[in-house]
Amino acid sequence: MSYGVLKQAPLAPNPVIIASMGHAGVGIGAEAYRWVLIDVGADPKAPTLKGEKQQLEVLRRYGSTILRFGASLKRGETPLVPRALLVDLDPRSANLILQSYPKLFAMRDKHAVYGLGGAARNWAEGRTRFQKEIEQKQDLASRIRGISPEPVRGFILPFSMGGGTGGSFSSEFMRYMKEEENLGQATIASFATIPEFGWDPVIHGASHISIVMSLAHQIKYSDAPILMENSELRKQASLFADRLRGRSSIVDELPRQIQVGWRDYRDMNLLAAHAIAEFMNSFIRETEWDMSNFRTWLAAGKPKFVIPWLIPLVPRGGPTMDSIEQNISQGNQGILFDVAPEGEKVEAGPRDSACIILKTKGSITAEQREYFKRLLEEKFEIPDKRLVFIKVPAMEGEPASACILLNVKAVGKKILPLVAEAEDAWESYKDEYQKRGLSHEEFKQAVLDVTGHLG
Repeated sequence: MSYGVLKQAPLAPNPVIIASMGHAGVGIGAEAYRWVLIDVGADPKAPTLKGEKQQLEVLRRYGSTILRFGASLKRGETPLVPRALLVDLDPRSANLILQSYPKLFAMRDKHAVYGLGGAARNWAEGRTRFQKEIEQKQDLASRIRGISPEPVRGFILPFSMGGGTGGSFSSEFMRYMKEEENLGQATIASFATIPEFGWDPVIHGASHISIVMSLAHQIKYSDAPILMENSELRKQASLFADRLRGRSSIVDELPRQIQVGWRDYRDMNLLAAHAIAEFMNSFIRETEWDMSNFRTWLAAGKPKFVIPWLIPLVPRGGPTMDSIEQNISQGNQGILFDVAPEGEKVEAGPRDSACIILKTKGSITAEQREYFKRLLEEKFEIPDKRLVFIKVPAMEGEPASACILLNVKAVGKKILPLVAEAEDAWESYKDEYQKRGLSHEEFKQAVLDVTGHLG
């Protein structure tokens, strides 16, 4: 099906593309699009808008991450097409999403990019194959222009750091976008998950090497590197399983015989998608914030890694601040990256800061600011002057929520042991990695970059 761009309804400004990398990234990224569509009142199975009033209402809150086209499926309806790339070596994951949502991902030839087979949990092999099979053969720059005829202002990259495809593809994608002449000014936000060893299908030593290489690339190329842990996602998903069961998921739309490989991650992906959706709300709805502001906020941070604190984890309640306080009292909130062992005090850094994305009806009152100030001082000792508030208007009937993005030095304590594990594993894997283009010198430099940044 071919679409012609509607001349009298110009494309939304400041386009942002979600580029989902690897099996996990494709699942989380597609789930995030679905989450935001449902929030703004659009149907992800039949994403069309009827009439000028509805177009204005929805597009003002979702405009920068979708295209709208003039060729209607039915009279008076305007199709919505996400600005999305689904990138993997194994075509099955992207194809499943395209088949389940054929009307959403209508530009199949532009949305999905993939090679053939997997990267064998090998970061070096994944990077080499991205360069040869995606950058060169697929003409990545042309694909980006097909999704966004205007200059891209931002990329959101969900991926897992433990395998061979997601981490290596995202690393190379970030480098390519920053060095590509016409795309280098775009802001990049990476949403990277750290695997839970013993649960996720990752190889222990190889995964740590992949994590180090992915962290080094995020330090160098990502403007807003946001970290999540599968162990925390799994724990919170288990605690809120009953409530998450009531939230529809992209997994529910997959053929039953294929759900097996996705079902275990259904609720975890929903929580990760919720964090991405709240992040997107800070600049796609009517706010005074642009995605590039995250780059400026983190410019003085060290480390610049960010972790999300969702309140509530599962949307529930009314559209006002009272609902947020009630969810906190009920325990319906959680940090998606564990910065300190249970019961241990978080060590505050001199530059620790927080960006509070607050979705409610009405304006933010002095009392509400004071509430969050006390909350953050108590748990992280972050002073008032280092808090940034972003007010996001809640849609009709939408629960109030807060996504607190924490830039705290404490993440280093959790990450540095992973770097030590990678150094221990390198001797066992170096011959395999060097054959596929990752030199000893490059790996050692990545270790130095990560430890120096987190130290």
